[in-house]
Amino acid sequence: METKQQSIFSVGAFGAIRPMKNQLIQAVAAIEYGEETEQIIHFHVNADRQEQAGDNVYKNLRALFAGTIHKLIDHPWMNYKEFIQVVKTMDIGLQVSMSETFNIVAADFIANDVPFIGSKDITWLPDIFKADPGSSQDILKKMRMIMDTKDFGLYRFNKIYLEWFNRESKKIWRDYLSI
Repeated sequence: METKQQSIFSVGAFGAIRPMKNQLIQAVAAIEYGEETEQIIHFHVNADRQEQAGDNVYKNLRALFAGTIHKLIDHPWMNYKEFIQVVKTMDIGLQVSMSETFNIVAADFIANDVPFIGSKDITWLPDIFKADPGSSQDILKKMRMIMDTKDFGLYRFNKIYLEWFNRESKKIWRDYLSI
């Protein structure tokens, strides 16, 4: 009997592990996506940076992946150059946080042309790429949408919005500094 080889789908949910960062619900959505698409999820996190009771979140993440074909991949905090090399290997980035605003990790994914989903708190992100942080089903729906349209490059609108936001921010700072 021949067994089908499952492909690996890498999800980056980097940054400090803490409750408001919402990695657990994002991991649930990622696993659901893997089950639906018959892919093995590799869910990447920075395990050595736990804040504000993040150790409990990390324990729950480990428990979620235990006994499944999916894997929680731990990364140490790394220098920027190393981090970007890891980001470029991801299939998608998730930062569907309950409190992140600008979110430099989001900008890193987008600047490197990796599909990305965030939350309403990242104001510069197009609404179509924002998911409800309290709903693994909404995150899953956004993952489906972004991956189903990947060949058309829809996710690249994130980069256009990021560049616009940066231009506007620079203009505001120039105006402020000239006062």
